[in-house]
Amino acid sequence: MGVLNIVWRVHSSGLDDIEIIRQALDDLSGDGLESTEDVGRSWHGAPQVEFERRTRKKAKSRESLARMGTNTLSALLDDDISNRIDENNVLHLRLSLADLCCGIVQITDPRRRLPCVKGEFKIEVYPGQDVLEVAKETLQRAYEQASRNNWEQSAISTE
Repeated sequence: MGVLNIVWRVHSSGLDDIEIIRQALDDLSGDGLESTEDVGRSWHGAPQVEFERRTRKKAKSRESLARMGTNTLSALLDDDISNRIDENNVLHLRLSLADLCCGIVQITDPRRRLPCVKGEFKIEVYPGQDVLEVAKETLQRAYEQASRNNWEQSAISTE
């Protein structure tokens, strides 16, 4: 049981520092994830870049979840995550993009319209299992992995 796959997405504008966002997203997601960057223009003509990091490998998915750090995972474990899980057993998160670029992983309120990193984690659930219980167990294992790796704030380098 655990995470089947993971997707991290960021939409950035032409005003954002693309290199800093790219580095922060790479640090958060870890090595070995598929990386796509779609450069284009918004409806109004302004330049924009859409970043995406994804993997379907369970071990890489678990590591990427753990890279958020013990502080963030602890906050998730203490929170009611039932409203973050959809009917397809996907856990949805939004992280503050500004904080992430400073090396801090901070969960943000989805109702706030601030630049964010969207995370989607497909939870491995089988018939007869409670998705909420499996999600909590998965977050607990990610917390333990982050603790073993000394990822308190996160695995992000601010150098």
